Amino acid sequence: MILKALLTKSFFLKLTVVCFLCTFSHLIIAKTVHIGIIIDGTSKRQTVPIAQIKREIIKLNQGEFTVKFPANKVINAGWQLDKIRAAISTLNQDNSIDLIITQGLIASHEAAHFNTLNKPVIAPVIADRVLQGLPYNNGISNKHNYTYIASSQSIEQDIRQFFKLTPFKQLLIPIDPVILHALPTLRTITNRIQNELGFNLTFLPVNTRLKSILQEMPSNIDAVYLPPFARFSDSDHKAFADGLISRKIPSFSLLGRKDLELGFMATLNGREMDSLRFSRRIALMVQSILLGTNPAKLKVDLEQPTKLAINMKTAKAIGFSPKWRDLESAELLFQQSIQKSDILSLTDAMNQAVAANLGLLSDKVNIALAEDQVYTARSTLLPQINIGLSGTHIDQSRSGAQQAQRTADAEIQLSQLIYSELSWSGFDVARLLKDAEDASFQTRVLDVLSQSSTAYLRVLSALGTEQVRQANLKVSESNLELAQQRVKIGYSNRSEVLRWKSVIASDRSALYIAQAAREQNQTELKRLLHTPFNESVSVTNEGISSLIAMLQNEKFKGFFDNAVNFNHFIDFEVQRALNNAPELKQLSHLTASARRKLVAGKRAYYIPDISINARFGQNIDQGGIGAQNSNLHKDNWSAGFQATLPLFTSGARPAEISRASNTLIQTRYQQQNIQEVIEARVRSALQKTKGSFPSIRLSQDAAKAAKENFAMVSDSYLSGAVSITSLIDAQNASLSADLSAVEALYSFMIDWVEIQRSVANFDLILSDTGINLWYQELDAFYRKGVGNK
Repeated sequence: MILKALLTKSFFLKLTVVCFLCTFSHLIIAKTVHIGIIIDGTSKRQTVPIAQIKREIIKLNQGEFTVKFPANKVINAGWQLDKIRAAISTLNQDNSIDLIITQGLIASHEAAHFNTLNKPVIAPVIADRVLQGLPYNNGISNKHNYTYIASSQSIEQDIRQFFKLTPFKQLLIPIDPVILHALPTLRTITNRIQNELGFNLTFLPVNTRLKSILQEMPSNIDAVYLPPFARFSDSDHKAFADGLISRKIPSFSLLGRKDLELGFMATLNGREMDSLRFSRRIALMVQSILLGTNPAKLKVDLEQPTKLAINMKTAKAIGFSPKWRDLESAELLFQQSIQKSDILSLTDAMNQAVAANLGLLSDKVNIALAEDQVYTARSTLLPQINIGLSGTHIDQSRSGAQQAQRTADAEIQLSQLIYSELSWSGFDVARLLKDAEDASFQTRVLDVLSQSSTAYLRVLSALGTEQVRQANLKVSESNLELAQQRVKIGYSNRSEVLRWKSVIASDRSALYIAQAAREQNQTELKRLLHTPFNESVSVTNEGISSLIAMLQNEKFKGFFDNAVNFNHFIDFEVQRALNNAPELKQLSHLTASARRKLVAGKRAYYIPDISINARFGQNIDQGGIGAQNSNLHKDNWSAGFQATLPLFTSGARPAEISRASNTLIQTRYQQQNIQEVIEARVRSALQKTKGSFPSIRLSQDAAKAAKENFAMVSDSYLSGAVSITSLIDAQNASLSADLSAVEALYSFMIDWVEIQRSVANFDLILSDTGINLWYQELDAFYRKGVGNK
């Protein structure tokens, strides 16, 4: 009985499987479909590669249909209009082909005007639906067996935008003669535009070489509009773009961003995502047709939001500067196209500031003046030699026995100061003041290093803020495009569009403020570097991340990972500061000079000034009465010494002593005060880093979390799970976190610079070996401190 039951169950199971296979066999065995493709001609640059289109069609339809593209049904018409028409007719009558794709502008256009289509035709390459006169009725072609993809790009819209960007008088449109012949309405529409805007338009057929346009175009052309040229390579396009740049002629591309990468100036079309969207749209059309949808009823509109893009490198090369209003909505490409050799590093900026800063150069002259004063004081201690020449003419009544009537005499005098306390003290004081001036100059060098590095970091901070603002604006613009699409499909209302427009206006305002802040900081940096204000300065954050990583390394963290170690670290830096501080060295020299003046004042009571002198005189000429008397014209000389000691100066000497004593007391107080100021400055700078250093990590964590939250809210918004208010709140939170991360990073770096200034040593930044030397000193200090306990 059990065996019989099992046999019965097995029979029914087999029967069930057979029925299932019979019922659903059409789902398991995929139908084979053959697709023919018509290509205008061999293309050296494909906007949407055929291989990508095939891949998306096969991927989307696998399991339901086996899609094949027979090699002998892919027809290349060689850029000949009659062959394109013949290819359409051939495939239209070919019973082995189930569907036709016209992968070319001309073929797509010709298929639209073909009288009777026996099988579905998809025309994906359309330049301008209105200009080409394609069938259109409420978003569909309504033409039997014909559908196409009409993007939002428009030649008329392009030309109007180009004219708005840079009003021209003579516009050139180089064009493939086959396209010009196939699109006779092109001249009619463009004539209407040029009459309305007031410019002249010239079509120039191009057959062989794109670069030949430069020689063949009229000399008065001041703008070029570039339609797609599939038969020419990227290198051909680049050579043409370079030629236009050398002639300072602005250009505008219909194709889009790809042409801007080759050197053309502006476009409204061709964002990176467009190619993938295009190929997937074709695949969806193929699937719908294979599943039974009438091609005439398929939606033809493919919304690809246009956005003005400007190649700023090209604009600068041709001397074109966009208007502020154009910059508000444009995407600026290649704005930072700078050679690496042109980038100024932090250490380069600091070294340049020391070498070229005008304030520092002015202070350097003070050293030379102090050195001159040393030589002046020293000169009074050295021999003094003077020569003299005199002539005398007396009246006759007095001449004869005592003196000739006319005489000319010469003499030389020598004097040497043997000892003078005033002169020696003056020399000593001058040398000490010169040393004080040297120390003062070192203070100014440290100030300039601090100012230049801080200014550099502020430029980086402002640049980082600007980049965050730019990225946020792009997100808002993408959300506006999404909102517009939601309104079109009835998923939302116009209030969302208006809300995003309001957000974008605020974002642009904030971006302007960020750009202005960056320019202001760049101006201050240029002043410190003595760089012409009209020249650009490019900065880099290379090296900053490595410094942060170094400080986060376990090798260093042990020195300040708790309160006790951090206090030791502060003591170490205070000691370095007191040893290095040029302010203390300056006051030390000033104290010594005051002490020397005091000693000189006291010695003046009992040490005389002693000097020796000698003279020799000779008569070199005589005349008139008494000229022959030889007794009157003998050589004469004298020698002597002098010692002087003031007995009464009416209180001058006591006043000098009192003045020197008070100056000495003052400099000692100043020295103690500066010592306290330096120590407080070190401690304050280090205490600031207790907050700013961990803020780097915490703000980065916050930015990461806020970005992840924003992505989640964005997905929920797309599915309708959250409102626009929640999305804007999440976006603002992400923006705020990103801005805080930038602020935290550069705030710490500025605090780090302040530490280096407070300890009067920038070797950690300027020297390759500075970090290692600092670590060795720090390690030795800690070991010494632990050993003493």
